[in-house]
Amino acid sequence: MRSRPYRLLLVAALIGALLLCWSVYAQEKKSSRIVWEYRMVSVQWDEISKLSELGAQGWELAFVRKEEEMLGNVRHSTVIYYLKRPKQ
Repeated sequence: MRSRPYRLLLVAALIGALLLCWSVYAQEKKSSRIVWEYRMVSVQWDEISKLSELGAQGWELAFVRKEEEMLGNVRHSTVIYYLKRPKQ
């Protein structure tokens, strides 16, 4: 009967040691943050395949902005694509 409390104490000590080791290991593990690089591209409607080429290079579309300006009686529209990819 005397050995039972010692066994329980030993099991509790082992569980405590395992939890302590796991806690230390979890703190040492650094989270990897992705660093992005960005690119702005203005593409005409007849050059749309250029976006496919950029996609094949790993670029992802992040944002699109349309700019318009009047030159005399003519309205000029420009579409700007903002792209991102993990920094290489």
